[in-house]
Amino acid sequence: MVARSQASANAADDQRDLEKIAGELYALRPDEFAALRDEQVRTARAEGRPALARELNRLRRPTQSAWLINLLWRDQQHIMQQLFQLADELGQAQARASGPDLHRLTAQRRELEAALVRRARELAEDAGVSVSASMEREAQETLAAALARPEVAEEVRTGRLVKPAAYAGFGTFAAPATGAVVAEGQGTEATQTSDAAAAGPAPPADFEAHAAKRAREQQRAEAERRVAQARAALDASAGALAEQQRAATVAHKHHQDVRHRLEELQQQLRDLETEVAAAEHASLAAEQQRDQADKAHADARLMLEHAEQQLEDSAHDA
Repeated sequence: MVARSQASANAADDQRDLEKIAGELYALRPDEFAALRDEQVRTARAEGRPALARELNRLRRPTQSAWLINLLWRDQQHIMQQLFQLADELGQAQARASGPDLHRLTAQRRELEAALVRRARELAEDAGVSVSASMEREAQETLAAALARPEVAEEVRTGRLVKPAAYAGFGTFAAPATGAVVAEGQGTEATQTSDAAAAGPAPPADFEAHAAKRAREQQRAEAERRVAQARAALDASAGALAEQQRAATVAHKHHQDVRHRLEELQQQLRDLETEVAAAEHASLAAEQQRDQADKAHADARLMLEHAEQQLEDSAHDA
């Protein structure tokens, strides 16, 4: 009994430490992940905790885009929860085929996603990582997948995402299930069937007319749903296009600034080359003048020595 209690306590300690260490690891840049994980594995083994070492060794390094999502979850958990809640509301609006609600909620979703992407860039820059176009695209696709697939959202909520996810479906969310509301102001198929049964068997002609009417209503509801999906997709693509246009404008301006700076530096280089040439010419002229002065000095010294010798000879003769 005591042994089982101790084993349970050890398992609880291992689980608590695993969560703590994993949280620290997945907050690191991907290029720093493996070294620290291996160090923690060695420490756990040295402390006689093989189960913890085994679990730590199973942790996998995240890709750059998955790391970006993990950063967002740690820093913007409240906003991301709002985004996931918005996904539920969008799914309900789609089930109702409510165009105005879809339009409003899609705009809100686009604003939240844009804000999250901007914050992701800031967090990555603070960590010394430049967000590439592919990283940003994979992060956006992962957010879209988390909105459409609950299992992806749950993985995002762990803060330990290892690789990006993608959503390949049409539109943003799944279509309403069979038996959902056909159109606003109408009942479900089950209610309509129940009402028809309560009224008793219909004559063949009336039954065919009723079936044709119901088929038309279902077709209209399906068409409205597709229109709503298309509008939502259009809104989302318009937002992405606007974002890319802004990015292209910024990149173009940066290119112009860099080119202008290059031209300035090239002009400065030409000016410096002119100054170097002038300085070299002045240096050569100064060296020539120095040589001439040195020769004149040597000649004057010889003349002095000759004059002194003559003076000395004259003194002896006298």
